[in-house]
Amino acid sequence: MRRCSSNKQFKNNKDEKFSLELTDKQISEEEDKKLYERYKNSISLSTGFSFEELKKSPRTFPPVAAPGAVRKAWREQYEKCTTEKERVDMGMGEFTFHCSEVLDSKNGNVPNDLNGYLDFIGEMKDYVRLHCYNVPGQDNKIYEDYMNIANIFETELKKY
Repeated sequence: MRRCSSNKQFKNNKDEKFSLELTDKQISEEEDKKLYERYKNSISLSTGFSFEELKKSPRTFPPVAAPGAVRKAWREQYEKCTTEKERVDMGMGEFTFHCSEVLDSKNGNVPNDLNGYLDFIGEMKDYVRLHCYNVPGQDNKIYEDYMNIANIFETELKKY
């Protein structure tokens, strides 16, 4: 009786993993479509380089190769920004630049799953503490803003 139960549990875990992979594939496809729409509607993007070049750009965060759930959580957080400063920091601003620096420091070892990005957010928090907290001549508001972005993103990722 116990064996049947464990086989059933194994089957359910396998089905759940397949379901998560399928769901992420669907989310990735949706995010690719949304990225393409933004690309088509942006004069600076569409005249600067091809869509394929955009997808390979190492300076985007999250990278286009990130799991769909990661890209969706970041996009939705960006869309909920209430101030222009938040939009700038998350879009092409300092926080995004710092994210790219941390990813670049990994020498190509970019996370390729949700857990990897959860670990990455922990690294981002460490980076922000080191580079933005109690910096002489700099207001700690920057540190607080960046930690807020990281905490909200982490919370959103944990929903998946």
